[in-house]
Amino acid sequence: MSGPGCRQAIVAAATALVDSEHAVTLRAVSRAAQVPTSSIYQQFPDAPAILLAVCHEAFRELEAAVHGASDAYTAGLAYLDFAVLHPRRYRVMFGAADLSFAASRLFSRVVPDPDRALTFWLGLHGLADQRASIRRSPQFTVIAPRLIHSLVCQESS
Repeated sequence: MSGPGCRQAIVAAATALVDSEHAVTLRAVSRAAQVPTSSIYQQFPDAPAILLAVCHEAFRELEAAVHGASDAYTAGLAYLDFAVLHPRRYRVMFGAADLSFAASRLFSRVVPDPDRALTFWLGLHGLADQRASIRRSPQFTVIAPRLIHSLVCQESS
């Protein structure tokens, strides 16, 4: 197998490994994708390059969720929902690659001021990071809307 289909299979397999907290090694990806290791080398030079592709694909998913929101509040909820649905992927996204600039731009449509968009993202990211680490604490159900509301109110003042 080669070409875009092989690349997609490799990234999907690596994403599944991340989601199940398994190491993303060439051998593990090869097994999970059911492709020979030599096929992986035709697409990626090494495991970190595969992990970076996983991060970029996950970011595209996050971006689609956030951009589908109608306002800053629902965009914030979409961001936090992504972190809850994909806690391991979320941690890897912001640990394996520096996506902070792109992440702060996620909210530029609903928070036009770049400094406020960054502030909005930083507040959400802090909560999302803790939420992904601690799992589904009932506190976050109460805290998330309050945090988003305070960040949205700050944005509009």
